[in-house]
Amino acid sequence: MGREAQAGPQRSCIACRREGDKASFLRFVLAPDGSVTPDLEEKLPGRGAYTCVARSCLLEAVKKRQFGRSFKGAAAPVDGAALDSLLQEQMERRISGYLALANKAGVATSGGEAVERTMKGSNRPNLLVLSEDISPAIGEKLDGLAQRAGVPVMRALTKETLGMLLGKESDRSAVAIMSPGFGQSLIRELVRYRNYLEEDSGR
Repeated sequence: MGREAQAGPQRSCIACRREGDKASFLRFVLAPDGSVTPDLEEKLPGRGAYTCVARSCLLEAVKKRQFGRSFKGAAAPVDGAALDSLLQEQMERRISGYLALANKAGVATSGGEAVERTMKGSNRPNLLVLSEDISPAIGEKLDGLAQRAGVPVMRALTKETLGMLLGKESDRSAVAIMSPGFGQSLIRELVRYRNYLEEDSGR
């Protein structure tokens, strides 16, 4: 079977015109009031417009009024800053949701000492999440343990937010995810969020 037969649905970015697999883009649709809204799960009905997973492409699409062209004049005027903020909020909500679900399922271990024990145990985590504001010393120590154990490390949210999502009365700067399913889902969401902010977009 040739490469063309194996390829998934193709799309192009309305800002930079890069072409690629549909899964590598962000989809936007029109809400009933005509406003442009993100469709991160790609389940909303109607025509879609796509940008790269990069803030610069989103803002460039707004600047060039490409959403209006893509939706054939049916889109309401787009506020780039507001759409950017909405998209980040939705991405953060998805990350938070997976963390909360992992905790509810009993597969999230938090706290520096507890996380350190999992790194040294026989049942290794599938993902280590460190808060964005973790202390450099603790972050470096846990990062080193994770690397030696072959555990992926991602940074996200604040200590206060992690603690709240895990139902703790105190902050949590590290969370070990002990589930392949939740680990993979969180990695996917965290990588997309990081790439959108262009911390490591590969562009």
